[in-house]
Amino acid sequence: MLPLVADVALGRRALPAALRSFNALLRLDPLLVLRLLRVAGRMPDLPMDGPGARLDAVIDACGRPLLQAALLDADERTRSGAQGGAGHQSFWIHSLFTAEIARELALRTGRADPDDLALAGLLLDVALPLQAMTAPARFSRALGEAELVSLELNETGRHHGEAGADLLTEPWALELADALRFSHADAALFGNEPDSLKLARAAEELAGGGRGDAAQQSLLAQRLTGLDEAAVADAMRAARLRLVELGHLLGLLRVEQVSAPGLPWCPIFDAQPAPPAEPPVVLELARAGLLARVCDHESEGPLWRSLDLASALLFDLPSPRVLRADPQQGRRFRPGDAHLRPIPQTVDFAASGMEAVWTALAAGQPWSCADVRAASALPVGLQRLLRLSPGEAAWLQPLVSDAGVEALALYRLPASGLASLTARGGELNALASASAASLRRQAERAQALTELRDGMAEQYAAHARQLRGDLHTPLGLLRHQVKSMRLKMGADSLVDSELTVFGDQIERIETVLRQFESRPPDVSAEAQRIDLNQLIEQVVAEADERLFRSRSITTELHLDSALPPLHLPLATLRELLQTLLATSAEHVGTSGRIAVSTAEGVNLNGALFAEIRIRDFGRGMDAARVAALFAADGSASGRPSLAQALTLARTLGGSLSGKSAVGQGTVFQLLLPRNIRRPGSLAG
Repeated sequence: MLPLVADVALGRRALPAALRSFNALLRLDPLLVLRLLRVAGRMPDLPMDGPGARLDAVIDACGRPLLQAALLDADERTRSGAQGGAGHQSFWIHSLFTAEIARELALRTGRADPDDLALAGLLLDVALPLQAMTAPARFSRALGEAELVSLELNETGRHHGEAGADLLTEPWALELADALRFSHADAALFGNEPDSLKLARAAEELAGGGRGDAAQQSLLAQRLTGLDEAAVADAMRAARLRLVELGHLLGLLRVEQVSAPGLPWCPIFDAQPAPPAEPPVVLELARAGLLARVCDHESEGPLWRSLDLASALLFDLPSPRVLRADPQQGRRFRPGDAHLRPIPQTVDFAASGMEAVWTALAAGQPWSCADVRAASALPVGLQRLLRLSPGEAAWLQPLVSDAGVEALALYRLPASGLASLTARGGELNALASASAASLRRQAERAQALTELRDGMAEQYAAHARQLRGDLHTPLGLLRHQVKSMRLKMGADSLVDSELTVFGDQIERIETVLRQFESRPPDVSAEAQRIDLNQLIEQVVAEADERLFRSRSITTELHLDSALPPLHLPLATLRELLQTLLATSAEHVGTSGRIAVSTAEGVNLNGALFAEIRIRDFGRGMDAARVAALFAADGSASGRPSLAQALTLARTLGGSLSGKSAVGQGTVFQLLLPRNIRRPGSLAG
């Protein structure tokens, strides 16, 4: 990792003034971008507007603590000299050079988003070290004897640009991979292809990926982009100036050598880095504290999502499958949360042949199975649990708290990766311990709430009995008096109607008393008395720390002080506001402004509502795009959508709408019913 990125993320340095936001800084680290976009592959609900929007959404989903945990180890290795040599710097500089060329071409043609195309250029080059570093000596010896592309295909079977193109998730990514693999140099082959594909191929050619000299590279770029020779030369000049600026900012050396015009790029491969020394105690404590923040959630769903993201970002592991401990039987485990594809069957480690495995898991030690052959010798219960395919290994990680094994996480990974995961087993144990501690806190909170409910139910029942006893005699005397007056005055008395009303009200008191006795206490207080302005201030402050600050987004609050407290479900309203703010942030991009306002007594069809408006001053969109945002997407992930927000607003008795115009931003209007009295189950 680039040391500057780690320094800013870990709080050792301030964000340089030349960068717009923290997210813009992260985009300068090629390997970090690649890792984050690989994580995006397991998040189907991310925006599909382009790689830039996807990258911002992944950064927001991971959160600052997880990013800091991911950067700690890499930063330690870089500073200890295990990484960051000439070869790494060569890759960093050339990746940035390709990205800046792509950005300049997009700016001059106006046919693609410059930021998205810069990320595409970054990814075309950054995948190379992942392949080449596996055998640096063989690559270094052969560089003088064969072209880079031919060597790469022979050794790995894949062009490095294909690995980068796979992460773009664009419709033209497959064609781009083919163009890079076969070094298509005939512009006629790109006649009907998207402009983004042509620009990306031109950037790769100009950065030295082709076989020709500077004149041939420029000629192909002109044909692909439609720019003249002077415009292409100007784009290259601007890209070199920007590269020199970034190189000095990031502390990279030999920037001028890498960006020399007209020369094919010959990468340098470092020797295989030595394994890093044992990290110091301070680093271990810092990582443990960060992981505790990553896993600190109020419910299981977000916790499993964080475990999934941390497994990918920290260890390059696939999504785990989760088993939860059965509270009644300590060795029996049931399927876990749906977000992580729960294991369908229940597993009982008290069964015959499972004793050794359970002993290790109960002691907090992971258990692994190397391959299908080893799995075939295991008890049938374990074979059904693992279900390994050829070339796969299994890693069963216990999540152990003070109360015992809370859950199990099963990872299926390539057998070749088992040795490296075993070497990092202590770090995975730290993540598992943080997750288990969060599960234990959730269970303790749930138990405390249950005990509170039970205690309040007993107090409620005692108060109801006392109230019944206190009212029994007065109600009986009143009934007797009404009956006595009717007998004395006769059925045709002038006050008979008044006595009837009086008797009806006595029965009404009796009905209310019975309802009071049968109504259970609501400890959770679903409909709470909410100061809407105060809630908005809290949610915006949370979003600023979690989301806005990293994107350099500022906020404005215009709150109506005349708005009365409303009786509404707090959790539902908080989720609504968080969804709307996150959606606005996506449309603002990496810098901009969001305004939130409230208003009292908005009249809609004769009914009064409290209004919340959230406006972003971003790029805006057309009506079709707005309608698509509100369309039900059927997503099963944990990230709320506007379709879900619309459903929540309607369940509250309100409404949610959006308006937008290209270049003028987007406005969301949330209308809430003016429930100024607590809703009750008693009839009026």
